[in-house]
Amino acid sequence: MRFYLDGILVVEGKEDASYLSNYVASEIVVVNGYELDNQTIEYLKNKKVIALLDPDEAGIKIRKKLNEILSNIINVEIDINKCTRNAKNGVAECEIDEILTKLKPYVIDCQNKETNLKKSDLFELGLIGNKELRDCVCRSLKLGKCNGKTLYKRLISANVKLDELKRIIEECNGN
Repeated sequence: MRFYLDGILVVEGKEDASYLSNYVASEIVVVNGYELDNQTIEYLKNKKVIALLDPDEAGIKIRKKLNEILSNIINVEIDINKCTRNAKNGVAECEIDEILTKLKPYVIDCQNKETNLKKSDLFELGLIGNKELRDCVCRSLKLGKCNGKTLYKRLISANVKLDELKRIIEECNGN
């Protein structure tokens, strides 16, 4: 069973996100190590962020940088001794029980999410395959840079309703 967190989970790399997506249904943002691009930072600035970074030197530096930039950040630290698969010391190599124990205080019940969006709505509204329109919607909602999959997750996370999305698309199209 996958669970939702009361915030956006921030991790260092794609392997971390892939590993955690088996257990976490919430949005996961990858900062790509030291590559903290401005659009990602702007997107995260007004969000509740749960930082789960590698318990190594690089993770500590990234955590420090995020804490300097973001005001609404929760730091979740994992035991480096429980993160040693494949001779590495990262989140993707950590025992899942260690991670779930550390994330448990931030788990929420999202059975009653108020959004009515479906993935198929993005296709029907022309957001998949139309980068210009998708970029306009992302700018309007301050969602940062998004591909189709990320856009859907961020719309759900922001509780955007179908009628609101249609209105924004009309504005983007100049109607």
